[in-house]
Amino acid sequence: MKIGNFIIDVTPPVGNAIAFGINEKTDFPISIRGVIIDDGKTRVVLAACDFINILGKAYGQMRKVIANAAGTEAKNVFLHSLHQHDSVRIALELNEVYRQCTGREITPLSYYNKINEELKLAVSQAADNLRAVKNVATAERRISGLASNRRLLDKNGKVYAMRFAMCTDPKLQKEPTGLIDPVLRSIGFIGSDNKLLAIMHFYASHPQTAYHRNRCSSDVPGFALDYAARHCGNDAFQIYFTGCGGNVTFGKYYKGETSFKRFGERLGRELVENCNHLELKSPGKITVKHALFELPLKMEMNEKDLLDRLNKAEKANEKISLTRRLVIAGNWEKWKKVSISRISIGEDVNIMSLPDETVVEYQLYAQSLIPEKFLACAAYADTADGSYIPTAVMYNEGGYEPGGCTMTTAEVEPRMRAAIDKVLKDLQ
Repeated sequence: MKIGNFIIDVTPPVGNAIAFGINEKTDFPISIRGVIIDDGKTRVVLAACDFINILGKAYGQMRKVIANAAGTEAKNVFLHSLHQHDSVRIALELNEVYRQCTGREITPLSYYNKINEELKLAVSQAADNLRAVKNVATAERRISGLASNRRLLDKNGKVYAMRFAMCTDPKLQKEPTGLIDPVLRSIGFIGSDNKLLAIMHFYASHPQTAYHRNRCSSDVPGFALDYAARHCGNDAFQIYFTGCGGNVTFGKYYKGETSFKRFGERLGRELVENCNHLELKSPGKITVKHALFELPLKMEMNEKDLLDRLNKAEKANEKISLTRRLVIAGNWEKWKKVSISRISIGEDVNIMSLPDETVVEYQLYAQSLIPEKFLACAAYADTADGSYIPTAVMYNEGGYEPGGCTMTTAEVEPRMRAAIDKVLKDLQ
């Protein structure tokens, strides 16, 4: 087995659009980090982007750029966003409406093309400089103070409040933590000199402490990775993936703008602990499993109705929101099928790649199917519809995720569970 790593800076210039405004100042640079893993027969790439999401055709294009540069197939490239809100939205199909409503593109082509050119070069260099892996290793660490469920239910089982990432209501912060996955999971690769070459970390919580500030930032993950790189005591390449944290945030523990550094250091210390407490595994062959399923589009995503509403809209934000839905509805035949994937390294190390903004229930369900095996989850892969994937019961409970922020119906849960079952079946 061999491994290589790459990183490129994708911090947008001042004046460039970011997800919720304009980049007037960079707080913390954003990047794309990735690893190439090769067992001699199969080569996979896992990449983590400091973007809020990658929507539509850009996702497929970027995977192909990485695949060609790495010398593998696009289906073996697992491209994930981390979902920081003060970062960039990659959505080529939305450029025209943003240009009309705001005077600038949401994803300027010059910026997007530069990303792909730099990715091509960095990945090619990594593929030419793979290093031998002697052992694979894992660590699982239960941590606290970095995750809380944001869906607060009343005695009738209905959502009465949402505890968002920047919650400042003391009453909501006193509510119980709720359903989370408290485990930080890490996968390390040990070289022939017994030194750690690279390590991937996985944790399920919204990664932001701030947004709507017109400041680009990689937020807590960026700070934590920087902390880990400075305190691990070696030159190991650090990479972080956001798990199924669609309904999980820092909200219970948020204490204002100082939370960024506090959460970053807290997560960074936990990353270092996992670096220092790895359990060796024997490297084995790489296995990749995919299961496609179709997202069920809700009736409100009707093109005619959306167009009628758009023609009556007056505010720029409303026009952007409706046009985004029109773009999704118009491309649904191409975008409606998404993939759940599993990457296994030998018999003991497993990673699941999930689409969209997936709630934590799906991560816990997947782990319940193979409770005695190591399974790390990374969400925010293909985000063609750029929306949440709730559970079926959430549509009756109400709240943010199944409301205007999902494009799907309750039928999504059995379809997604069936796809999870399929990719994990041979591990049970």
